[in-house]
Amino acid sequence: MKVFLNHRLTIAAGFILAIALVAFCPTSWAVLAENWYPAITRWGHFLAGITWIGILYYFNFIQAPFLKNASAETKAEMFKEGGLVRNALWWFRWGAMLTLIFGLSLYGQMAAGAGWDIRIGAGLGIIMWFNVWFIIWPAQKKVVGIVEATADEKLAAGKMGLIASRTNTLLSIPMLFFMASSAHFRIF
Repeated sequence: MKVFLNHRLTIAAGFILAIALVAFCPTSWAVLAENWYPAITRWGHFLAGITWIGILYYFNFIQAPFLKNASAETKAEMFKEGGLVRNALWWFRWGAMLTLIFGLSLYGQMAAGAGWDIRIGAGLGIIMWFNVWFIIWPAQKKVVGIVEATADEKLAAGKMGLIASRTNTLLSIPMLFFMASSAHFRIF
């Protein structure tokens, strides 16, 4: 039961279960033994990407509308060190970074075999990663109080972060389409 009470233990148990299932499935084990690096990088890309885009959607569809009407006390509680927003931002930005690292590794394995679909999806993903690390994260550090800022600077940073986040939400729809099309059906 302890594994379900700590998210780190739950994640570790998930990895152990995946490895055990692969080990007991002769067909997948044989394929994985021959193609272990591409399999691990693709798996890592999926896991990190789901984390990143899931939190992006959480921020845009749940948290932003909630915070629009939240009291100053509620925001202070959510923004404090160890609070909901700072924890979500940590997983968000590192999900983006790992998605990029695994994605570039996958792209390097494809090299000349990459079609336009994956190139378009990867290009959109790189723009989105840039927005996370160089626009959203610096803006949110001001908003949540990690970096000192005046009320006007926090307001401007919040608007800039929101626009970059909404841009990423917009870009995520075609990005996911083109990334999936490269593996499931070739369109270009």
